[in-house]
Amino acid sequence: MRSKNLDRLTSIFYALATGESLPSNSKDLATILKNIEELENYNSRKKYAEKNLKHLSSGSSRLVYLTPGKTVIKMAKNDRGIAQNKAEANSKMKSKHLNKILSQAKNHSWIEVPYLEKITEKDFEKMAGFSFEDFGQAIRYGLKTISGNSDKEKPKNFNEVSKSSLYKDLVKIGKQFKLMPGDLVRISSWGCKNDIPILIDAGLTKDVYDTFYDSSS
Repeated sequence: MRSKNLDRLTSIFYALATGESLPSNSKDLATILKNIEELENYNSRKKYAEKNLKHLSSGSSRLVYLTPGKTVIKMAKNDRGIAQNKAEANSKMKSKHLNKILSQAKNHSWIEVPYLEKITEKDFEKMAGFSFEDFGQAIRYGLKTISGNSDKEKPKNFNEVSKSSLYKDLVKIGKQFKLMPGDLVRISSWGCKNDIPILIDAGLTKDVYDTFYDSSS
C-alpha cells in the first residue's frame, strides 16, 4: 500500500476513534479559530466549526465558513486540505488577482480570507475584455509545462489574451509556484473586487496534486 494512502487511512481511523471533547461555543472569532487549531482531529474541528460558524460550502479537501465579520474560513477536512491551506497561504505568492490571506493557523488547519462575491462567465468577460473560455484555454496552454499537457496547440485567441495583465500575472505565479491550471479555469474559483477578477482558490499546486490526487505517483 502506498504511504500516502496509509497516512490517509490512519487519519480517518484516528478521527473516528478519538473521542475528543469540544470546547465551549463562542461568538468571538479569535477564540473560535484558536479552538479549531487546538483540536486534534478533523472530525472534532468540523463539529465545532458547524456550531460556531456559518457553513457556506465544502469540497473534497476543505470546508468553507462565513464569519460574523464577513470573512471566510477555509478549514481542512483532511491531509489534502492541510497541504492546500499551506500552499495557498504562502506569503511569497502575491498578486492583485489573488485573494488576500488575512490570517492562518500555525498547523494550517485553517486560513482566513476576505469574502468576495463569486462571478459568472459574463461578469468575467465584462471585466477582462475576453471570454472566460478563451482565458481558460490560454491558461492551460501557458501552464502546460506544469500540468504536463505539452502537446497542446496554441489556442486561436491566445495572442489577445496573453497581452493582458491578468494572464501575465496568473501565468507568472502559476509557473513560480507550480499551480495546476484546473482550479484557475473554473469560474467557481473566481470572485471580484473593485471590478477586477480575483482568484479565490489557489491551493492546488503540482506538489499537492502529485502527493494526494495523482494515482500514478
